[in-house]
Amino acid sequence: MDDETSLLKSQLYDACQDACSNNPDKLFSQEDLMGLGVLPPKDIKKLLQIIQLLTKERLLAPVHFHNSLAWRLRSEADAAKYKQLATEDQMLVYEIIDLAGAEGAWQQDIKKRLNLQDIALRKALKELESKRFIHQFTTVENATKKMWIKTGLQPSARATGGPWFTDQYLDEAFIDVLQSVVMRLIKEKGSYRSTGERSAARSVSPVLPKKGVIRGGMSEAAVKSKKRTADAMSRDDTAPVTGPVSRFRGAVRIPLPAGYADYPTTEEITASLVESQVAKGQPLKTEHVQELIDILVWENRIEEVRMGDRVGYRAVRISKQNPEYVRVDSEDFWEPRTNGLTTVPCGKCPVFELCEEGGPVWAGGCEYFDKWLA
Repeated sequence: MDDETSLLKSQLYDACQDACSNNPDKLFSQEDLMGLGVLPPKDIKKLLQIIQLLTKERLLAPVHFHNSLAWRLRSEADAAKYKQLATEDQMLVYEIIDLAGAEGAWQQDIKKRLNLQDIALRKALKELESKRFIHQFTTVENATKKMWIKTGLQPSARATGGPWFTDQYLDEAFIDVLQSVVMRLIKEKGSYRSTGERSAARSVSPVLPKKGVIRGGMSEAAVKSKKRTADAMSRDDTAPVTGPVSRFRGAVRIPLPAGYADYPTTEEITASLVESQVAKGQPLKTEHVQELIDILVWENRIEEVRMGDRVGYRAVRISKQNPEYVRVDSEDFWEPRTNGLTTVPCGKCPVFELCEEGGPVWAGGCEYFDKWLA
């Protein structure tokens, strides 16, 4: 190898390091390597020669990407480990585990790819494990599968199940708790809390005394034409004057006006969960919280709200025939799931047992049917 080739090899490797400083797993295609500006333009022969040298020194790892060939950069420290391996079997086994990354490599898959005997494979794995280059782990998909991963890497969320699995078992209680907290955050930040307090000094309209008639043997027209005497009307003065009876509805949650652009986003919900420390020390990330939110959307408990280039979420409340406010602490903010029988007024009628033809309540005179059919 001449000095010019050695210089170009070092420059290309340094340029790759700078290009993947923000993304260590960045893949380089042939066009990407040529676009780094190290090699002469359109000198494909020189590029392939430099790639071959870097691959031979384990500084570039070839990978298949979208039906084409690409290369992943490998650090000099990781490349130096290959020089410590005594046999070709150890190098091949370690390279497969190395390229598998956080997903890990299944022992049976290594055996099939290298066409090794069980004795040779177990020997190579034992040597690599003794050098502390690899270690074994189990996945949530199949605890009996022998998986191997490079030392220093943590298994991916796909392999371990992420924060939703504890000791390889789905932690349903933990998921339910987080879902309820997410639901409460969306409910609180995505609606307005009205306390229902009203001013004590309200104007009260006076209640006028009812008009009376003189009872006697006169005709109905004559009776209606006669006014009551002063003594008869004075008895109404002793009756207490009361204002209209108002019902205190208490604190309720009401929808926010149209165009509201401050509904909670996934990032804001994640920050609130981390701050509240309800995750039992689990490192919750935005993608984990998004999984919980997606489940709530599929269950029709929340819905997306577009706010420009952001996506927020608000609670879904199924409307009733007679919409009423719901208390803050009420569990009926979201009504139970309904079907064709429970959506008709009869499915929710509180006096269903009294309904009959000619009775006090009957279907022909039901006012709720008109609203439901409208």
